[in-house]
Amino acid sequence: MHGMSNSNVPTKISRYYLLLLLFLPGMLKSCKKNTDKISFDKPKHQYDLAVEGGINTLTKSQFIRLTKPSLTLDIKPSAISKAVVIVNNGKTDLVFKETITPGVYSFTDLNSPNYNKAYTLTIQYNNKTYTAVDTLRQVVNISDDFLPFKVKKNENGIYDGTIPKHTFGYLNPNKWWISYTGIPQWNPSKFDGTEAQPLYFSYTHFLGSPNSLYPLNNLKRTFSLKGEDTIFIYKFSLSKEYAKYLYGVFLETDWSGLFSSVPVNVDGNISGNAQGYFYVTDIDYQKYKVSALK
Repeated sequence: MHGMSNSNVPTKISRYYLLLLLFLPGMLKSCKKNTDKISFDKPKHQYDLAVEGGINTLTKSQFIRLTKPSLTLDIKPSAISKAVVIVNNGKTDLVFKETITPGVYSFTDLNSPNYNKAYTLTIQYNNKTYTAVDTLRQVVNISDDFLPFKVKKNENGIYDGTIPKHTFGYLNPNKWWISYTGIPQWNPSKFDGTEAQPLYFSYTHFLGSPNSLYPLNNLKRTFSLKGEDTIFIYKFSLSKEYAKYLYGVFLETDWSGLFSSVPVNVDGNISGNAQGYFYVTDIDYQKYKVSALK
């Protein structure tokens, strides 16, 4: 009995491989066909518009951009023109007008800052009204605070610097733009992704670093400059609400973790079916010789 069973094993295996060879081409063809039909699901939520920009205390010209969010990776967001854009600073209405760049609205603000007061944005577009509110918090001067980067002079007399994108444990939340040779100075009329301008912002957070579910990526940039080179530092105040919004965005972008493959909506401060964050920020600007930063 056992001998008969063992003698049939090669025959059964041969038949199995024969059937496999017969059906394999069809299986591969079927797999290829299914691959060709792969497509992404449509977004569950489609926004009417997205808002970028706001009010700053450093420049007279203010800029806000309105776009229609894109639903596919190969199509860029489209500009929203002919909208009514008004910001009330607690004293008067600032009426923004569309510039020669479609979707970008501008106003020359000659008013003094209204610290600790609410600024209200109102947008009227396509027979709908959208609003947002943010509070102007006064910035702590750069000279009175810790700089969020390190500089060290090497044996060749060159100053090597490291600028982390995120630093935690600060008393106040802030955004920073640090520029030098090869890095452009900050310009409020340039928005994320326009004119191929990368993002050079760094952030100091009053919230702690993410927990173990969101391990930090080592995001930083480095520079090597001569002592006589100039470094330009912009420091932006953030309202507590804006700081929390940015922290939520980074949980889904910069800080990859266990749940990074299942992104969630990070709600901004724009009412209605809109996304983004209208901000108001106080800015301190200083420039130093690199040798003075060691």
